[in-house]
Amino acid sequence: MQTITISPESKVVIPREMIDGLALKPGQKLQIEQFENRIELSPVDSLRKKPDFMKEGIDRIMQEAQGFLKGIDTTIKREADRF
Repeated sequence: MQTITISPESKVVIPREMIDGLALKPGQKLQIEQFENRIELSPVDSLRKKPDFMKEGIDRIMQEAQGFLKGIDTTIKREADRF
């Protein structure tokens, strides 16, 4: 966890490692929310665009998971109605 300081103009600087890690670009919009005693910043387009390293990881996991339930018994045993 890193510590940052709020300037007299109420500005904060996001550490370069976080900007690079999230593939943020200058001028990109961020959503800001307060949750109790913390502040959360999220890229506005984060649901549409994922950094390449995240996309590759998700694609790999999905590919590895394909077919892992092959042959599973999908029948549902139900009790007789009681009416």
